[in-house]
Amino acid sequence: MRHNKTRWIRNGVLGPLTGMLLFGVVGCDTEELLEVDLPGIVPEEALDDPTLAATLVASVVSDTECAWDNYVAAAANHSDEYIESSGNLTMRNWGLRWVPPNDPNYSQGTCEGWGYGLYTPLQTARFQSEDIYERLAGFGGDVPNVGELQATVRAYGGYSLIALGEGFCDMALDVGPLMTPAEVLAVAESRFSEAIQLASGAGRADLANLAMAGRARVRLDLEDFAGAISDAASIPDGFAHGATRDQSDARRYNTHCEMVNCDIWRHASVADNYRELTIGTAGAATESDGVPDTRVNVTTDGEVGFDFATVWWYHDKITSRDDPVHMGSYREAQLVLAEASARSGDTDAARAAINRLRAAAGLPSFDAPATRDEMIAAAIEERRREMFVEGAHRFNDMLRFRGTAFEIPFLGDPGSIHPNGFDQTGTPYSDATCFPLPEVETGSNPNIS
Repeated sequence: MRHNKTRWIRNGVLGPLTGMLLFGVVGCDTEELLEVDLPGIVPEEALDDPTLAATLVASVVSDTECAWDNYVAAAANHSDEYIESSGNLTMRNWGLRWVPPNDPNYSQGTCEGWGYGLYTPLQTARFQSEDIYERLAGFGGDVPNVGELQATVRAYGGYSLIALGEGFCDMALDVGPLMTPAEVLAVAESRFSEAIQLASGAGRADLANLAMAGRARVRLDLEDFAGAISDAASIPDGFAHGATRDQSDARRYNTHCEMVNCDIWRHASVADNYRELTIGTAGAATESDGVPDTRVNVTTDGEVGFDFATVWWYHDKITSRDDPVHMGSYREAQLVLAEASARSGDTDAARAAINRLRAAAGLPSFDAPATRDEMIAAAIEERRREMFVEGAHRFNDMLRFRGTAFEIPFLGDPGSIHPNGFDQTGTPYSDATCFPLPEVETGSNPNIS
């Protein structure tokens, strides 16, 4: 009936009603008729109010947390950490990496929507951080703690840029030209550097550590090993910062919990290569002297996923909609230190960083002799376990080492748990790896050729 009524209006069938509306217009002031009050809409000039500074910064934090949460959840589902177990086409496509550049859920979805809206939330958070930083600069002395507020938006903005640089095949910022991942990450590095300076000046060690952890990660991506070592070594033991989540609204839910790991939707199951892991003196999963690796606790109750076929396995890292989402930490920094040291040829420093994390988890120390390449491989393996489903680290490693001696196969590739191109139900995987630049960007940005 709703569809038919729309057609009738378009075809002029409701002529008498139209006439009555026109008669009513004659008897009133048309300027008043065109004045519409839109609750919740704020004129741009109203944002140039110093008394709103804290509110503007809170909006950057909120937008970044929403976008980062979606990105981390999507990256885990896109990596080798999960196999799809969904009967929903959208979520099956995510698990099989069938996410084309014209997919509206991927490119234009929001934090409240189904699946993993990625591009719009990330670009919104990035733009907000840039825009609010400039507004704060304009406030100057009208805001006593302006440096601290600017440090916050620079630090959070850097994490949006990490996602846009690490996870996407290429990128555009605002209406700028096409950029490589390295070019985007170089922007992230500069934002983190500003955040560190501002936070230190404001006496906010927590913000400085958050930015330093982000910069260490970016410098490792850019193969600035000396810079990565310096930053990672400065992160204090015990530091951890996460994007807050809660159960007040769908926008605030932990998306990883909601979509795959809590007994809500069960759209994916922890992959076979993360089940029943053991660890010993060399960190290999098949060691005879291995003990259970308590960093990757995976179990099943025998339930099946929403495809009604795949046994659903889940882990204990995220068990509630209000669990925070990892952004930066001492644990992550130690793994940056381990890899950067190994790639610089300092295997002793790499081993020491790995063993600090193992000791904290009550696991056997890594004592076996190792060459430079063996130590690099060990650092990658330790991150696979220590940062399982956290911070999009596994997805980043799969992309960073593509085509190298340390390549990690995507599911469907030879060497993966599904080496013949099909998942456990016989459905083919896409050959996609990084996230493509959406058509909404390529079709509307005049500076992309």
